[in-house]
Amino acid sequence: MTRQGWIVVALLLSCGQPVAGQHWPQFRGPDGRAIADGAQLPDTWSADENVTWAVTIGGTGWSSPIVWEDRVYLTSAIIQGEYKAPEPGIFGNDLLAELMEQGLTQDEAMEQVSARDIETTTHESAPVRWMLYCLDAATGRTLWFEELHRGQAPGGRHRKNSYALETPVTDGEYIYVHIGNIGLFVTSLSGEPVWSTRFDPYPIYLDFGTASSVAVDDELIYVLNDNLTRSYLSAYGKGSGIEVFSVERLVPEGFFPSGWSTPYVWRHAQRTELVTVGLGHAISYDQEGNELWRLGGLSGQPTPTPVADDQHVCVGTGAQGGPNRPLAAVQPGAEGDITLAEGETDSEHVAWLQPAGMPYVPSPLVYRGRLYSIFDNGILNVFDTHTGQRVYRERVGGGGASFAASPWAADGKVYLLSEQGDTFVISAGDTYEELAVNSLDELAFASPAVADGALFIRTMTKLYRIEETP
Repeated sequence: MTRQGWIVVALLLSCGQPVAGQHWPQFRGPDGRAIADGAQLPDTWSADENVTWAVTIGGTGWSSPIVWEDRVYLTSAIIQGEYKAPEPGIFGNDLLAELMEQGLTQDEAMEQVSARDIETTTHESAPVRWMLYCLDAATGRTLWFEELHRGQAPGGRHRKNSYALETPVTDGEYIYVHIGNIGLFVTSLSGEPVWSTRFDPYPIYLDFGTASSVAVDDELIYVLNDNLTRSYLSAYGKGSGIEVFSVERLVPEGFFPSGWSTPYVWRHAQRTELVTVGLGHAISYDQEGNELWRLGGLSGQPTPTPVADDQHVCVGTGAQGGPNRPLAAVQPGAEGDITLAEGETDSEHVAWLQPAGMPYVPSPLVYRGRLYSIFDNGILNVFDTHTGQRVYRERVGGGGASFAASPWAADGKVYLLSEQGDTFVISAGDTYEELAVNSLDELAFASPAVADGALFIRTMTKLYRIEETP
């Protein structure tokens, strides 16, 4: 990359408060914060209002679109034949409880739940085509596409998952695509293959499938793979593909070591850290793979990605229901085991702990001194980022909506995209004020991108460019 290009990336990733621009280079945008102040997004839209273009995307996938200058990139998996289609709502625990009330054992009930919700490689025996698409950001026209891999799916997936859930990343020179349990694929911005490396497949808890996107810093690409057999964190040279390190992740005994969280590059005044979340714990590493600190007591499911503000990084694990949703704020400079003792809610290195604050699937949003945590069942909790105290709690839209996409913010507003395809626009602040509800009338699980004053939303079959139109 040119020196000017590196300066652009450095500014995007290091500024204290991300602002809108022409780049949304990774899951949740610049610095992974999902903030786009200055974007001037419209308050209202629909499938035909304030839509510059809407195009059909071949295959299926819940990876987020990314944007670099005048190009949009996204991945998809083309499955031949029938497959279990996704549906909105909470899956698993409801049917499991119902069946056990009918007298089935837990194993018998789990077998029926899996038959309803899990797509196995026995069902999907035909080859899958993993695709990378490049679209013109102004028109939506497909400029090129590249088949990254074709072959048998390496494992099953939950029907709400897809084989293209991991979001690609770009640094303005290359595009990095992680296909879980298959490999890491790198192309130029024009689609030419640069290098790739293949991974051994490992089983995932209950055949839920994979989800962790890669993270990048100035020199390295980081791949996190928490699974039932061998959990590890690996780093590769961005230009060469050479493995720089691979460290095994030590998981507390008694926990099933599968995870779906994306690692987070945390840059602060003292150092750069790679913060990861696994079942039961969060672990931070330096850029050579050495463990810096470890926070235990995270007893939920490791799906949400960490997020930072100027004072700390917020980590946690979620759950489908109940209070098992620990959310903690870790301060810069932490070292060693910083696990809180039972009953503690803060320490020298942990600013605060909320035992029931983390979402199940969406990642939290930190914006203007408040942390927005949208649960899968539509309950929104807002916390003070300095103290961890709850500011308010509200059921978004009054009820009936479920959420998988992560929230984003722009110009004093917070946006919440439901699985049903409705975006709830609320005012950022200390009270719940709903400004608009905007429907696209189609399932939406992917987190959107914001660039060049426009919002890019992926639904089940389409990609939209939404902005103020004449």
